[in-house]
Amino acid sequence: MTTLKFIFIYQLIVFCSCGQKQIKHKVDPEAIRLSNKIVELSRYRDNIDSCRQAVAYLDSATAINSNYFLGYYNKLMFLYPLNQFDKAVSAVNSCIRIRPYTNDLYLKGGILYEKISDTISARKYFQKSLEIINQILDTMKSRDMNYEMLLINKAINLIMLGNDKMGNDILKSIYSKQKEFTSLFMNKSKSELIELMTTDKAADLNSLRSH
Repeated sequence: MTTLKFIFIYQLIVFCSCGQKQIKHKVDPEAIRLSNKIVELSRYRDNIDSCRQAVAYLDSATAINSNYFLGYYNKLMFLYPLNQFDKAVSAVNSCIRIRPYTNDLYLKGGILYEKISDTISARKYFQKSLEIINQILDTMKSRDMNYEMLLINKAINLIMLGNDKMGNDILKSIYSKQKEFTSLFMNKSKSELIELMTTDKAADLNSLRSH
């Protein structure tokens, strides 16, 4: 798969809830300085030491500022290559604590709980993500630029919850508009989707969110 495809997947999975008003927190300058150090390291995620160093910088940043969303969020791209999915779960939960109405964070959390074999928690997270998505879609027009991305997130949640047919029907319904990207998810099993979204290559999808 091309880098472009992987970037889309991650942007899709981290897509924030439409219409949600985000509360701005003033971030300590030292936390930002430490976080900025990961930009260069992001080019070397195939190197274990680089990933560990990046996580150490971000751990220090979030220790300084416990509400630093990007400090937790950007850890994910380095925790995947390290196979530290338990720590990735903790990072996602910190993101949810800060932005509790963001559908993609629950979807990502569900996938990570599946990765560590906590299927009960995973199911709760997929259901929560789906609940938020349905609430947004009820008030959104189909021509909205985020409409199809939300539908893809909805389809993935449904597949994760065992409703493969409905999930794939949704993907097929928007295939003509998002052909290149929906094909990444169509007709894939739950385990295939989990692997797709938690490999070290999928870390490219993070695309380093800005401060």
